[in-house]
Amino acid sequence: MSSVVDSAKGTAERAKSGFATARERWTWLEHLIQTVQRYNDRRGNLYAASISFNGILALVPIVMVAFAIAGFVLANQPEILDQIQDAVVENMPGQLGDQVGDLIDSAIASRTTVGIVGLVGAAFTGIGWISGVRAGMTEMWGGRVTRNLVMSKVWDLLTFAVLGVAFTLTMALTTLGNSDLPNTILSWVGLDDASWAPTVIRAVSITVSVFASWLLFTIVMARLPLVQLPLRNTLKAGLVTAIAFEIVKTVGGIYLKSVLSSPAGVAFGPILGIMVFAYLASRIVLYAAAWCATDVANEQYQVEEEEQTPPPVLVSPNYQVSPAPRPATLVAVAGIGAAASAVVGWLLRR
Repeated sequence: MSSVVDSAKGTAERAKSGFATARERWTWLEHLIQTVQRYNDRRGNLYAASISFNGILALVPIVMVAFAIAGFVLANQPEILDQIQDAVVENMPGQLGDQVGDLIDSAIASRTTVGIVGLVGAAFTGIGWISGVRAGMTEMWGGRVTRNLVMSKVWDLLTFAVLGVAFTLTMALTTLGNSDLPNTILSWVGLDDASWAPTVIRAVSITVSVFASWLLFTIVMARLPLVQLPLRNTLKAGLVTAIAFEIVKTVGGIYLKSVLSSPAGVAFGPILGIMVFAYLASRIVLYAAAWCATDVANEQYQVEEEEQTPPPVLVSPNYQVSPAPRPATLVAVAGIGAAASAVVGWLLRR
């Protein structure tokens, strides 16, 4: 029995020694382990859940504003507006498409009110979402940064607007890569009937999508954390995040198709899909921030959290307790009392 225990201990020691050697030999493995440790030590899952919740809240007023703007711009071109609405409804699974269609009709009919309410709601929820993203990503760099209460809200609102524009441009590039433009280009050169044409078109669409996401996440990694980080230091993190997002989108599409085939999936699948995707996206961004923060090239940009000295503790109420008298004091007092009594007795006898 002891030989078996010794053999198990020896195997464990050799495994630990081999793992330590591998960490010293392969820098990418050491970097990966430090990334996971940083993410767990800085409460990454908690921040990811908070970012996901605020992001879903911010999505509703943004959709309201988008359709209100579309209603104003395309008011004199109802056929284009109907095409956009039909395209959105057709891409929604099950009965969710009909609900979204009714929501779009209401938003277009009351576009002024919907636009104003959506702008106010987007401002408040967007500030909360950006603040959460900043706090979570800055936490991956080592701690919190104290900010001005008023100016921080102003900068977060501006950042939310700029990020919205960047995201719109990214989606436009992705849509362009997934459109019929590659087919049109191949038809111009007479290669649209080639057997390898679909593979080339798919590769081009994925490449364009990854490239657009790479630009977006490079800016996010460099500008959202409260550190002075150059853009060139976030290129690798942005590329890794873009590839991870492309994988998540592909797997998520397969998952939704399998889930939405059931009656329960028709009712709850889209909502659960949005929640799961938001949480996974938040975790990917925070993992990328931790990976970027643990890079040797970014060691000088670590956040040093200021240690605050706690105020002195005041215990209330306070009671003043007199110290106990000494034995010699008691004897002296007793002697003085006896002498005083003898004097008073002598005076009374006189």
